[in-house]
Amino acid sequence: MVPKEVKWGKIRHHWEIYFFILPTLVLIGLFQYYPAASGVLHSFFRWNGADISEFNFVQWDDAAVKSNGSFFKLVFSGEFWRTAQWGGNYKDLVTSSEFWNSFKVAFILGGWNIVKMIPALAVAVCIHRCKGERTQFFYRLMFVIPMVIPGLVVVLIWRSFFFEATSGYLNQFLFSTGLIHVLGYLDQTFGWGGVFAPDPVTGVLAMPAWLGDPRLILTACVIWGFPWVGSFAVLTHLAKLGGIEKQIYESAEIDGVNWWTKFRHIELPLITGSLYILLVFTIIGTIKDAGMVLALAGFEGGPGGKVTVPALFMLRKAFVDQRMGYACAVGIILTLVVMALQKLTNLWIAWDTLKDWQRTVYRVVVLTAAAVLLAARLMTPAAGAFFPLALILIVLGIPRRATVIGALAACAWAYWDSPVARFLAIAGIVAALPYRALFERLGPAVSPAAWLRAAVERRREARLRRRAGGGASIRRPGWREKGAAGLLRFNRHLAIWLVLASAFLPVYLMFIVSVKTNQQFYEAPAVPTAPYQWENWRAAWDSVRPNVANSIFISTSATALTLLFALCGAYFFARLKVPLSGVFWNAILVLMMMPTIANLVPLFRLLGTLNLLNTLTALIMVGASAGQVFAIFVLRNFVADIPQDLFEAAEIDGASHFTQMRTIVLPLSGPILGTVGVMHFITQWNDFVLPLIVMRDHARLPVMVQLLRMAGEYIKLWGPLMAGYALASVPVVVLFVFSMKLFVRGMTEGALKN
Repeated sequence: MVPKEVKWGKIRHHWEIYFFILPTLVLIGLFQYYPAASGVLHSFFRWNGADISEFNFVQWDDAAVKSNGSFFKLVFSGEFWRTAQWGGNYKDLVTSSEFWNSFKVAFILGGWNIVKMIPALAVAVCIHRCKGERTQFFYRLMFVIPMVIPGLVVVLIWRSFFFEATSGYLNQFLFSTGLIHVLGYLDQTFGWGGVFAPDPVTGVLAMPAWLGDPRLILTACVIWGFPWVGSFAVLTHLAKLGGIEKQIYESAEIDGVNWWTKFRHIELPLITGSLYILLVFTIIGTIKDAGMVLALAGFEGGPGGKVTVPALFMLRKAFVDQRMGYACAVGIILTLVVMALQKLTNLWIAWDTLKDWQRTVYRVVVLTAAAVLLAARLMTPAAGAFFPLALILIVLGIPRRATVIGALAACAWAYWDSPVARFLAIAGIVAALPYRALFERLGPAVSPAAWLRAAVERRREARLRRRAGGGASIRRPGWREKGAAGLLRFNRHLAIWLVLASAFLPVYLMFIVSVKTNQQFYEAPAVPTAPYQWENWRAAWDSVRPNVANSIFISTSATALTLLFALCGAYFFARLKVPLSGVFWNAILVLMMMPTIANLVPLFRLLGTLNLLNTLTALIMVGASAGQVFAIFVLRNFVADIPQDLFEAAEIDGASHFTQMRTIVLPLSGPILGTVGVMHFITQWNDFVLPLIVMRDHARLPVMVQLLRMAGEYIKLWGPLMAGYALASVPVVVLFVFSMKLFVRGMTEGALKN
């Protein structure tokens, strides 16, 4: 449905439609745009959070002012430009090595998070290829339970059980399987600094301190959460794969294609759009998020601050060093970086629609930015040798991936000069070379792409001739073909069960340890031990009961407000094109690119001014305002798909916009409201960074902040602690299990439509 345009002269007949968008505008204006504007303003000041601040973007010499008589004479005489010092907080940021290292850590984690997307895609494809709807539903249900466990709980379980140096499961696994010797060999080969090498005096292999060694803390931040299967990613891929018709697979099987060809030519093209969306969310979420690092490595970013990301750097400057203005400047730069990444991603997706001169401009911009970045970070000669090659490739008209991959590889080499980085950089530069473009310029006879296409076509024709057999019927599959198909099915189910076992391991440990005493835990940490200490659950319930109630109230209230206001806003944008609707829509789209955590410092000051600090109302209102952006974006597509005839018939009957909303939109929006509601409820339930900053009263803390406090105690009772983790996870698991069909149905019917 295309929104019907309404001019200013006829707006009096539809004036009530502006009431649909008014609550959303008030929420995002007060809790999103005002903190953003305040952050921009205070980023130019030396501000410690109090009312008094000092403008420090431009400073000049007082003696020069006195010698020239007045400030205006100073400016017009040119002395101002020789004595002024520009930059203030921004100049300090640009020259801060700690700030740039935080972006280095964020990009490293973001790159590994992209790699972590592979298991979710593989699991989704394996589940989709299982025959039988009951089997697919069973696997979906089994994967939902470990995947909807709050991320903070999973992080704390890994921190407590897997990364512990003396008796952690990870070290026990490495020593029991002998992999520690393989890591020691790799350490000596690639020069990892003796992390896994034996002691030079005693020759004994030491237990790696994953969270206490500056050389291993970044690796710990990468490997936690294995096998990295996320519920949203799996269900998104399954919803897309479910749209493939069975006739396509049947035709492929008649042609004798293998499993890889099916994936490459049938399944992968269909889910490319969702992969791009998840890729954008992954990269941007890594850069603007600080929750995982905060829970795993603490406020200091681990030993020596080795895993400090930009958002954590900003929080530390604001609430530890009391440099609020400096933190606001960090937030502004973080916002610009996120917006630039989103713009580059959109260009990457729409590259084929650009003109030749636009492609050349964007290539030069990317290359120039990489050159400036490398020069600022003392570019190594080996990395600098890439740029003359890149200039030649630009002249030859390289494909889009060459400049980007090569420039990023060179940046990685310059930032992280180690054997692993050199290998990755060389591989990236080699992968970026435009072989196809160069060969095709020499002629189609030597083009590897043309040669490969011809070879594949010849092989296909030969296979068809063998099957036809001069007009004979196609041979039925023999015992070898049936055996190969059976082996493929076995491997498929085996892969699913292995990933499922790895995903269930933290859940299993959480429940096993929850019924143990500390002595039982140290004696047999991974197996059930009698007698079972069920009183641990009672003690945990007494500890987290008020916090669970707080989280339920906050999440339910914020979700209800989000759905109510977002559905009204979606109706406003999808139903009519009234004056100012374009301005309002662009204002919402800008918020999609603006990281919420970048405005946390001015938001904290705003909540203090409104007397909302240490109140549940603050978390509800901020959560509802942040949820408006994504919810309106999704619901607008759904409302736009409702047939226009229904609205026209209602208008003929004299129905107002409020009546059309109540009788048409609301009854049809059940599945999509369930999808958006479940996603927002889980997001609100898992949030702990904002409550950690805003809340002070222990009785009002959400359950996630309470769990973080319990995990930080020096004396731990492992049984009640794990029981508390389980109690914090039960509401989310129950909600997702009972709403999974509604969730998948909502995504299929339009939640991910473009």
